[in-house]
Amino acid sequence: MKKEKYAKLFKAIVGRELTPQEFLKAKKNDFDPKQIKKIAGLTVENPDTVSETASERQVPVSDKTVEKTSEKIKNITQLTEDQVSQPSKPATKKKVPTKLIVAIVAVLVVAAGIFGFVKTRPVDVTKDIKVTFSGYDGYGTATYNYDKVHQIITEKLAAKAGFSKAESHQLISMNSLSGYLTNTKYRAKATKLMDWISDLSITFDAGSNLKNGDKVTFKIKPGKGTPLKAVDKTYTVKGLKKTKKVSASSLTKGKITFSGYNGNGSVKYDDNKFEIISNDKSGTLSNGDELEFEFTQDYIDTLLTEGKSVTDKTFEVKVSGLKDINDISKVDTLYSKIPELVKEDYKDKPAGEYGSYDLTYKIEPQKSFIKVSEDNYDDETRLSLVITYKITKTQTWVKDDTWDNK
Repeated sequence: MKKEKYAKLFKAIVGRELTPQEFLKAKKNDFDPKQIKKIAGLTVENPDTVSETASERQVPVSDKTVEKTSEKIKNITQLTEDQVSQPSKPATKKKVPTKLIVAIVAVLVVAAGIFGFVKTRPVDVTKDIKVTFSGYDGYGTATYNYDKVHQIITEKLAAKAGFSKAESHQLISMNSLSGYLTNTKYRAKATKLMDWISDLSITFDAGSNLKNGDKVTFKIKPGKGTPLKAVDKTYTVKGLKKTKKVSASSLTKGKITFSGYNGNGSVKYDDNKFEIISNDKSGTLSNGDELEFEFTQDYIDTLLTEGKSVTDKTFEVKVSGLKDINDISKVDTLYSKIPELVKEDYKDKPAGEYGSYDLTYKIEPQKSFIKVSEDNYDDETRLSLVITYKITKTQTWVKDDTWDNK
């Protein structure tokens, strides 16, 4: 310390100017400020005792407390320097208490320890994990705030790697380190962060079909050297709602239908939900027939996740709603048109003027019926009126150029 500054500090602490003898002693000690009280003949408490006492009172504090403490220390230090640097006025001479100087030194020691602790303390995201349960008792699910947890971990590890807060946010938005890895300014930081993240393991052991009282486990396992606190926390499932019983009739109403005509009916249903276990007589069903079905397991599981529990797995459905063919109007008129169409297609053809041969047809009706068919394309039932015929074709050759001898 320079002798001028030492003299001012001496006067501020002791309250008077240095004597020549005190100046020589101070010079001999290289103007060590710690020797001021001894040179001035003052008796004070042992500084080591004060420092140790202050050290013993150190307690873990939050980052905000560190910032406030640091700010107070800065203000006190600045105040002390101002007091030392300002020339003393004879009219306002004030003696700086020795205990205040010792307290300032002790606080500086505490602050240095706190800053060191905060800087090396691993990131802890335990309080940021939010686990939620949804669904119904016995069929519930558990989730956690995946995006938020991963964002916080990435940002805080980025800060530990040396990135600024703004750069950490940019990393999240880019979702990539490639831009930083190719930049020599950030390469070392980015490589460190990439190693930390790649060695990180986050698992959430939450099976399906959870019920109230079950346990689920959330784990964070950082790699060696990663400044992230490991997490192994168990949560108890709660808040799942109770399922309600539902009847088969309420679930199948309008879901199983019949089409076609009585005696020629067919059944339609969603085979992802229902499965027919009786003899499937599609195409020959009549009103009043009974068919037996069962729910598929996939559909039962889906219903349970919706809080619905079926009363019975199997159920019966009675065929109904099929129309009677005899109720179709103008069937006789339509049948009478068929022979006319046949005669139109099979007309007799006499030989030509210059000979050749004659063609004659003998048409004999056999039987008639109605054919029912399903059109899978437009999901409609089609009827066809059918008459079968025996048709005999006769071909008679005639002499060339002899019309009369046909």
